[in-house]
Amino acid sequence: MNRRGFFSSLFGTEPESFFFGVQIVFLTLSGDDTGNRLRHLIAEASAYDNATEKPSEKLALYKQIITILLEQKPHWEYGYWDYITESDEASNEAEFDSWVSEITASMATEHEELGTSNDEAFRMSSDKYYITVTMAFLLEYPPLERTRTLLDNIPEDEYWTHAGFAELCEAIRRIDFEYALRDAVFVMPGNDDDGFSWEDLHGAGWDYLKPLSL
Repeated sequence: MNRRGFFSSLFGTEPESFFFGVQIVFLTLSGDDTGNRLRHLIAEASAYDNATEKPSEKLALYKQIITILLEQKPHWEYGYWDYITESDEASNEAEFDSWVSEITASMATEHEELGTSNDEAFRMSSDKYYITVTMAFLLEYPPLERTRTLLDNIPEDEYWTHAGFAELCEAIRRIDFEYALRDAVFVMPGNDDDGFSWEDLHGAGWDYLKPLSL
């Protein structure tokens, strides 16, 4: 079973936009600088004026992010994704805003959480092994056939597998940013000296994550 044709068969028409979001959690090894590479890449891109940023530059950024994530594929452990095709564009935009606001609120606590010892108010362990990368997109419908085709054709039994998430990464690499209404990317924790522990990811606020199988 896949999602192809569900929306159009139900309503007979296609919406003007859709929401697509993905979060990947991977395990870092001792001395691994992947989190830093991602943070610095995003910070460098953020220094540009969004009003003058070209779609080709935006695509180049996400292609670099995806390349780094795929390097870490053997270490992917948890993930989550959603693909929403509501007929009301405001609903899709609300879903995008929800993802962004929740991640932003989580990142706002990171300064208080930073430390080498366990702070019981925030962290369940002082171990710092996991990095999360979250990408969210509000995309116009008609021109993005390549991205949609990949999303529509991910088999249900691959939704929470490395293979399925590799297809999600490929879908991002195929986005035509001429038709991207909004996009956002976050790396958490948001500083070079921190990470999440196994206990953190099994605590409050992370219960939506799915373990990813090979």
